[in-house]
Amino acid sequence: MFSLTILPQQVAAFAVVLFRIAGIMAFAPFFNSGAIPAQVKVLIPLTLALMLMPLAPQATAAVDFNLFQLVMSLAGEFLIGMVLGLVASFLFAGIQLAGQVAGFQLGFSIINVIDPQTEVQTSVISILYNFIGLVFFLMADGHHWFFLAVSRSFDFLPVGGVHLQGPLVEGVMRMSSQIFVIGLQMAGPVVAATVVADVIMGIIGRAAPQINILIVGMPIKTLVGLACMSLAFYFMPELLSRCLVDLSRALLHILPGLA
Repeated sequence: MFSLTILPQQVAAFAVVLFRIAGIMAFAPFFNSGAIPAQVKVLIPLTLALMLMPLAPQATAAVDFNLFQLVMSLAGEFLIGMVLGLVASFLFAGIQLAGQVAGFQLGFSIINVIDPQTEVQTSVISILYNFIGLVFFLMADGHHWFFLAVSRSFDFLPVGGVHLQGPLVEGVMRMSSQIFVIGLQMAGPVVAATVVADVIMGIIGRAAPQINILIVGMPIKTLVGLACMSLAFYFMPELLSRCLVDLSRALLHILPGLA
């Protein structure tokens, strides 16, 4: 008669991988989307944990099944995934910031809709930027980098070996500054074009006071901004590819800082 024996070490290995992946799902772009059903969010970590579990036994062999130590170990594993997912979310936070700035310059900041991913009110331009970045992120297999980072994490971090050190916190803070850098880089063409349009319309208003700049200027400014934004979309894949490469390096380099 067939019998299935599950060893405690196997349970610990499964829990280690599961909590690391669950931490990523909590913050990582695309995986934390509110548009994804809760059943799928539960099924993906369970499936990936079963696939990556052979990587964990050598790390979990020393786990003592004391309740306190087990809880602290799993909390550390969840922290690893949270840090990886948080670093990855900086990229999309920068993309959403670019959409907010561009939408404000185009006069679309009042027009807000519910973002299906975050389930909060966001400007339509910000959602457009976010969807373009998300599509390119999936096309470049960026979601695979999270799983690579999880598998590589066992080479650097044994169970219970997580420590919040100064260099790690400093590195995360430094990478968070890329939110503003990415946002300004993506929204820069629209901001420059609309500022130039404002200056030109101001000069025209002074030279020809009979022209109602408040009525004529806004449509012209929006048209110029949309044309510049459409042109900037042509160069966006190159910028996003560079940002994704930097993201992949950051995910793999931040792991030693947790050890």
